[in-house]
Amino acid sequence: MTRIEIVMDQTIEDIFIERIHETGERSAFTLVRGALGNGESGPRMGTAVWPEENSLFVLYIEEEGVAAVKRILAEMREAHPHNGISAFLLPNAAELFPPE
Repeated sequence: MTRIEIVMDQTIEDIFIERIHETGERSAFTLVRGALGNGESGPRMGTAVWPEENSLFVLYIEEEGVAAVKRILAEMREAHPHNGISAFLLPNAAELFPPE
């Protein structure tokens, strides 16, 4: 199992959700909306000065599905060059309480 953390501009999160479901890969994810911060594409603070916000995805996916997620993110970065997208991969994620 691999953990992938993705931070992206909130305006494109729906595209990612749709694309990840289209792959047919079994992936569990958590979405945290309204993530604030400052990165390569500038501040996202949800204020009058910096009104945009980020979304944070945390995915748990089988190794076979990692390439599909990478491809989706690469295509999204190309299609939306002014929207920030960052991703971090943590291999060998182990579930603390696996299903019995």
